[in-house]
Formats: sequence, structure tokens, C-alpha cells
Amino acid sequence: MSPNMSINNNYTLAEIFCGCGGFSHGFARSGRFSTLFGNDIKAAAIRSYAFNHQSDSIVPGTILQDIRQVPLSSIAEILKDRGCKPGELDCLVGGPPCQGFSQLRRSEERENGKIVKFRGYSKLAHDPRNDLVLRFLEVAEYLRPKFIVIENVPQMLSHGFEQRLGKLSETVVNVLEEMGYSVWVGVVSAADYGVPQLRERAIFIASSIGPVSMPEPSHADPSQAELLLSGRKPWRTVADAIKDLPQPPSDIDDMGGESISHYLPTRSRYAESLRSAQSFPFNHVTRSYRKSVLRIIEIMRAGQTWDAESSRIRSVYDEKIESYKEKHGCSKSIARSALEKQGVINPVFYKKYYWSAYTRLAWNLPALTITANANFLGSGRFTHPSEMRGITMREAARLQSFDDDFRFITSADRDDETSNIGVGLDMIGEAVPPLLAEAIANHLANQLDKRSASTRYNKIPIPA
Repeated sequence: MSPNMSINNNYTLAEIFCGCGGFSHGFARSGRFSTLFGNDIKAAAIRSYAFNHQSDSIVPGTILQDIRQVPLSSIAEILKDRGCKPGELDCLVGGPPCQGFSQLRRSEERENGKIVKFRGYSKLAHDPRNDLVLRFLEVAEYLRPKFIVIENVPQMLSHGFEQRLGKLSETVVNVLEEMGYSVWVGVVSAADYGVPQLRERAIFIASSIGPVSMPEPSHADPSQAELLLSGRKPWRTVADAIKDLPQPPSDIDDMGGESISHYLPTRSRYAESLRSAQSFPFNHVTRSYRKSVLRIIEIMRAGQTWDAESSRIRSVYDEKIESYKEKHGCSKSIARSALEKQGVINPVFYKKYYWSAYTRLAWNLPALTITANANFLGSGRFTHPSEMRGITMREAARLQSFDDDFRFITSADRDDETSNIGVGLDMIGEAVPPLLAEAIANHLANQLDKRSASTRYNKIPIPA
């Protein structure tokens, strides 16, 4: 992790829906921002957020509460205690959930006889998810930061209501523009910013100090030669990210804090750049799996989809069924049933699953999007490329671009605070990749630098 700088040399950041702090971690890595505030509703996320910011030169204040219940004055007080008044904040970031907005509209919805709305948009009490993005914008209007960054799933840009496709994103842009911001919005891939993961996200960047844009990508699909010739580097791969991490010993996180010698040799500059911990990192733990699951992944090839692999395996089974039928003079169905009872044929490969189920990662490709369900092998392409297991929390964190000194505090129990893989992967899967956040942070800091330089220049007296 980059050394933290004093607030006099840094710009300031506040984070809503902070989770464990992927956004703020990336901004801190830039060396240009100090995090002053974080809010989330999940206790484990706030514990992790606080733990990973505890050595900052300015320790951020945190509030563990639904943001809709947090008084704006409480946020302002925390910022004030850290030398930042409303109107002085440089950047506000967050990823407000967007479920339930099918009925977002300008109207006069009432609750207990009072109109409940923000800038004319109703906060519909019968669906409490509706007003999360509105509350985020309400906080933004109160704090008046120079930049606002919103991250969400790409579907947010096509989420419609009132029979109008994309009306949600249009509404967010309209509100931001009404507040006096210039807005850039689009879908980006984290892989294009050096993250070893094909993770697409919708990004809104709003600026009150001038035109706004997304930073230029640094990486590209290696098949796109023209982009590589223009100076972009090839996408980072799963091998780049995790091949230096050893087999985890068990489902107990008993390797963390041990000798740094546990790392395996690597030629990956990416992996070496993440080796920030003074000892072997915590959270290198995965869950145990049933034998029936291990039987499935045992014959799955790396990088291949469920559809392709199950078709390949069924063709092998067809030969076995035909051979049994001829040998015993029975029907195809009887032959198949007999081979299934003998364990020669696994009937699971005749079932329909979505295309990435039970599929191994490929060493030579980026990972697919790491999700909160990455500890369940049937939920996506999360099986280790060569070992008989799912990926560990640390491997998932590497694929998300978290440094090795970033610890996921999954339990309040000090004796077992880093072992709960379900809680840990929920935090990791929901996080903004720090490398993507770092690219945005550097881009915004450069714009703030230009504004500061322009302000200083304008204050220089002209000689008579």
C-alpha cells in the first residue's frame, strides 16, 4: 500500500456504501487522497474498512447504519472533525444498489401527510430500496463535492421504468446536472485498467469544476494488435494474479502471519506488486467441498464452459453406453442406468446449468467477474485452474487487485476473525477493484491539480 500523506498534500474522499473499502483503497494507493468517512450497513464490511484504514495519518470516521437513517449533520460533523466542511470535500464515491426503481418518478408521494421526495422524485415507502440512489444524491447535494463517482452493474444503464428504457440512468444524470455538475457515464471493463478480471461496470463521474471524462485504459485484449501497438499492455491473467500462492492448508486460516517464504517463485510483476504484507497474508483459505462436487470438477478442463464440457463428457459416456449395450444385449437406457449405478457415468453431466457452472479458471486468461458467490463452485467459473478446490479469499482478492496487506475481518471473534469465507467473498465480490479506483483517483487528482494551479496563477498580482 502506498504511504499515506497528510491532508495538506492530499485531496479528500468520502465513501457511501463503502463495503470493505475497495474504492477508498484504490484512492489511497494513488497517494493523492485521504479518506475521511465511510458508511455501510454490514458490520463485517465496516470492521474491515476500519481495520485497513487504522494506520492512516487521518483515520476516517465510520457509521454502521442504513444511509437513509443517517442524519446529514452526522456526516458533516465527522468531516468537520477532520478539517473538511460541506463544500470543501474533493470527492464522494459510492455504489448505491439500484433494485426496485421501477416506480421512481416525479410526484407528490406522501408519508404521514408529508411529501417524501428529493428534487421532485418520490421516495416510495412501500419499496425501501427505491430511495437508495436518491439518498446518495441527497448526500452529494448536501456535501457539494467537486467530484462524484458512482459505480454499479452495467444493467443500471438499461434499467427502465415508465415504459422507457434507460430512464434510471437518465434520471441520475438529470439530477446531477440540475445540481450543477458535468457528467460522464459509460460502461468500462476492469481488465482494461490492469485488473486480471473481465469485470464490466457502469461508471458515472460528475464534476463541478469543468468537463469530465474517464481515464484512458492501460491494458487491452491481446488479440487487438492495434491497441497494443498504441502502447496498451496485454490483459493480466489468472496466472499473473495467483500462481505464486501455495495450496491452502485447510479450511482454517492458519497460514496468515507466517513466514513470507510460503510464496512460490513467480515472474509476475503484478503478483510481486501486491506482496505488500510483511508476512504471508491472511485470508488464504477456502471451504471444503462434498465428494459429489469434487467428482464434477475433477474432469472439467480449465477455461471451458459447462455447455462445452458436459457435451464432451456425454460423448465419452455414449461410447461406454454403446459398449455396455453390445456386451450385455440390453437397451441404451438400461445400459446407462447400470453404468450410473456403477459410478462409471455421472448423471450430473446430463443436467442443464448456466454456461459457467462448475468451470475452472484458465491460467492464461483473465477471470470472469468475481461475485459474492465465488465460494460455491456451481455458481460460476471459480474453480482453481489445476487444483481440486475453489479459490481462496486471498486468490479472489488478488483477482480483484487488493494488496496482500489488505485483511478481510470476517468475524468479531478474535480467534477466528479471518476464516469465514462466505462473509469474506461477499465483501470481495461486491468491492470496486482497487486498481480501477486508483486509475480514476489519479485522473481526478490531475484535474484538481490543474484547478489549483489555475487558482494560484489567477491570484498572482500583475506587476505595474
